Amino acid sequence: MRPWRPETGCQDWVGSTHLFCCSSGVSLDLKKAQPPIERQLALLGYELVHLETVREGRDEMLRLYIDHLDGEATGRKVTLDDCTAAHEGLLLWLDVEFPDLREKLGVEVSSPGMERPLTKGDHFRRFAGRLCRVQTAAPINGQKRFKGWIGPVEGDSITLEEDGVLKTVPIEAIQKARLAPFDEDKTPRPKHLTARFTEMPDADGVETSAAEDEEA
Repeated sequence: MRPWRPETGCQDWVGSTHLFCCSSGVSLDLKKAQPPIERQLALLGYELVHLETVREGRDEMLRLYIDHLDGEATGRKVTLDDCTAAHEGLLLWLDVEFPDLREKLGVEVSSPGMERPLTKGDHFRRFAGRLCRVQTAAPINGQKRFKGWIGPVEGDSITLEEDGVLKTVPIEAIQKARLAPFDEDKTPRPKHLTARFTEMPDADGVETSAAEDEEA
């Protein structure tokens, strides 16, 4: 049973890998919706890290991963309060922009989590030296799935070191990419790049998530 939070209309999830707040929401054309959603979140003080639709049981959800606009400079983490504030502010805006589609899709606002999505060149620059998983839409030299250490970003391509080999991947070819912190300690160290390792939470640390309009 997830504890109910009457002040937010949300429930707490214990042991999740990231934080989120969601509610019944809006059906959107993602390509069309992403730029205005990015602008609206920026007004609230957040960066849109990634936007996707996911299915949970019979329900389809619009999931947004957010970070602080100054997250890279300050190191601030996204909290449950941040997710709730962004969620509430976004829904107020969606009520105006997409008033006739509110019953078709749920809306979920989430922290990036430790396995953070990487969707822009700036994301790869920020996490240079970390391990990531990358999947491309089409094979590159016969390969679509990569797990490598992040190297330089030059122009529109990133460099990954996988098994001691440097590989170049065009950013536009990437279908999805995420950090892979839980694989760092069992992956061979890079020979050509300098690795940086993810700081893991304390063993007894618990992350909390919030979801709205779901059954306990």
